[in-house]
Amino acid sequence: MDEATFRAKLAAEGFPEPQLIEKSPHDMPSEHAHDFTAMALILAGEFSVVTRDGTATCRAGDTFTLAAGVPHYERYGAEGARFLISRKTP
Repeated sequence: MDEATFRAKLAAEGFPEPQLIEKSPHDMPSEHAHDFTAMALILAGEFSVVTRDGTATCRAGDTFTLAAGVPHYERYGAEGARFLISRKTP
């Protein structure tokens, strides 16, 4: 998905403007959960989102949505990752 389409999707689904996030190579935060739903567009790099239901690997052009309250952690690849993310509190 391109950035314009992603921003239109956010607006259509009631998400606020996204923030640009940059993560370091091989970063791996511990398991956590959020009180918001997150929707992201990967701009560069690669990372995996690991939940109890499995692992989703995201690369440039991919999007993902993670519901509020889902325990998860991320594993960032050798190049780290740069992505736009928006957060919506249910």
